[in-house]
Amino acid sequence: MAYQSYSDFSTNSTNPFYLHPNKNPSLVLVSPLLDDKNYHTWARSMHIALISKNKERFIDGTIMKPPVFYPLYAPWFCCNTMVLAWIHRLIFESIAKFVLWIDTAAGVWKNPQIRFSHGDIFRISDIQEDLYKFRQGTLDVSNYFTQMKVMWDELETYRPITSCCCAIPCSCGALASICKYREQDYMIRFLKGLNEKFAHSKSQIMMMNPLPDIDKAFSLVIQQERELNHSNSIVAPTTNSSEESAAFHTNSSNDNGNGNSKTGNNYGKGRTQSYGGAKGHSRVCTHCGRTNHTVETCFQKHGYPPGFKSKGKSTNSVTQSDVSTDAALESSQQNSCKSSFGFTQEQYQNILALLQQSKHTSQANSITTSPFVLNSHSHNEQESFEGNDWYS
Repeated sequence: MAYQSYSDFSTNSTNPFYLHPNKNPSLVLVSPLLDDKNYHTWARSMHIALISKNKERFIDGTIMKPPVFYPLYAPWFCCNTMVLAWIHRLIFESIAKFVLWIDTAAGVWKNPQIRFSHGDIFRISDIQEDLYKFRQGTLDVSNYFTQMKVMWDELETYRPITSCCCAIPCSCGALASICKYREQDYMIRFLKGLNEKFAHSKSQIMMMNPLPDIDKAFSLVIQQERELNHSNSIVAPTTNSSEESAAFHTNSSNDNGNGNSKTGNNYGKGRTQSYGGAKGHSRVCTHCGRTNHTVETCFQKHGYPPGFKSKGKSTNSVTQSDVSTDAALESSQQNSCKSSFGFTQEQYQNILALLQQSKHTSQANSITTSPFVLNSHSHNEQESFEGNDWYS
């Protein structure tokens, strides 16, 4: 009989009736548990796990239940019960109640397949619609490809391409062409769903003759994604370095030539250290040159508040210090004007005087040439002439 080849089940690990001592009914082979929505993925994972345990023949009906008086009935019963325990632990309790009283592992395996396979035309139409509407969006290429492959594999499960079962296999190549077109459809769906930044790669791949397979297309797209991510990571440090150079240039332009800032070491050094300390140097007033405040809150520019008293000094001393500071600031501004325009202070004052004189002269000329002034002069001259006549 057929069971004679399985007589060494107690010692041969390749024998389907062999049970390792470490195998127990509480073993969890796959996850997650079977529900009414994940049958195909669960069945695929469970089938692979049973193949690894050399027990797949107990669920596909290859090893039938032997007669009770047969020598292999006891090992078959042990192996069948072990597979039943594994399946029961991997399905939800609500589903397990329906298969609890089925005696064979093949019967338990077939019952969920009939109930949850959903291999009808409605499920097929839903998957096809999802495939044609699916886009990459915010996903990376790898996750986008994985999700699309899950839907495509499920569709392949519902509508597989059957192989030729004729006694004399045909040699026309029609079956190979059908498989090729199905693979091209898969690749086209993958490329059309990519984002616009992969437009160059999509056009290059679709212009290849012959078209590459889906794995080759995925490899080419993932390479471009890696290159784009690398380019974006290089642009950011370049921008930061340019901003740092601009900030350094600004700080250098505010230097007075010997490495010291105008407002940092020359004006009010003792007072700024006593007022602000190290924190005060982060804010510098552009009006008085002191630290620890800005021009918006400068007392010298906007006036001291009522009842203001300095720390350890009188108001007069503060005023005198402010006057001396203003004088130093004015002298510094004069020196800066000299360095900026190339004129001395005396030359600068002379240019201002000439400009003022030119302004007054143009105003006088405009008054003299106005019609009202001309008429006034003519009337005065006529009165003077008549007066002279009368006098003579």
